[in-house]
Amino acid sequence: MPSNAKNSFTRALTDVDNLLWFHENEGGEGQGRRGVHFQSLNKSAIVLLCAAWETYIETVIIECVDRNVHAAVEPGNMLRPIQKITQLHIREGKVENAWVSVAGDGWKDLTRSLIKGRVASLNTPKPGQVTELMKVVLGMDDIKDNWTWHRNPLGTPADKLKDFVSLRGAIAHGERPEHSVTKAKVTQAYDLVSRLVDCVETKLVEANLLDA
Repeated sequence: MPSNAKNSFTRALTDVDNLLWFHENEGGEGQGRRGVHFQSLNKSAIVLLCAAWETYIETVIIECVDRNVHAAVEPGNMLRPIQKITQLHIREGKVENAWVSVAGDGWKDLTRSLIKGRVASLNTPKPGQVTELMKVVLGMDDIKDNWTWHRNPLGTPADKLKDFVSLRGAIAHGERPEHSVTKAKVTQAYDLVSRLVDCVETKLVEANLLDA
């Protein structure tokens, strides 16, 4: 079954679907250049797609951690990377009587809070940053190792994701993209992030971090 994070991702795509519908309804389906005002729709769609991808990564990591922490009877039952994050916080913390916060099941609440803070540090969902966050929090050596499908050999989707997120960054910062942001780029990006979410889900299920 899909994760809650994937269900939220699917719902987020509704806004993009609406923009694509409006584009088609107003501009038609035929080939040819559209007015420059259609680029505003396309740019908005790119920003929304990237936000959906970034939110998915953040929420699916938190979902995996919640699942692991909930099942743990004691701190030692948690994934080793999760343990390390909490242990380091306690060891290096300067809060007097910090042990009080972890009494009883307090270590679970503390761990969840620390992970949310760590996940919130993801400020650009490019392949390198996503891979590093997955490794630090969940112990995944390389989340990209199953990012491949027909006509997209291993490595290609990661390169496309990097370009897509860079385009989103340029749009968000008011820069003029090197090339026009077309509807074709939107549909390609839509397909890319949808497939990547499926790949991530599969990998996390295989690692027993999500339910099948």
